[in-house]
Amino acid sequence: MGGVTMSRVRSLKGWEAGILARIIQRLVRFAVGCELNPIKVQAHFSRGMVASFVSNAILDVGRVAVGKDLVELVRIRVASRNGCPF
Repeated sequence: MGGVTMSRVRSLKGWEAGILARIIQRLVRFAVGCELNPIKVQAHFSRGMVASFVSNAILDVGRVAVGKDLVELVRIRVASRNGCPF
């Protein structure tokens, strides 16, 4: 079209990710069984990655319950912000 290209963030893995990112990547690989791309991309901003990891750990314990209606609203909002037609 207009020759517009979108810049992409490179996934960081291993030594280039840093010690904190490597620790979190190993924990996620142990818990899930595979490496997840969002964790590799979040390695560029380690404070954000730690915040995401902690919030996911808190919500996955089951002590804090989020209603199904709220989860559905969040999915719709994220999809609309990303421009996903569904």
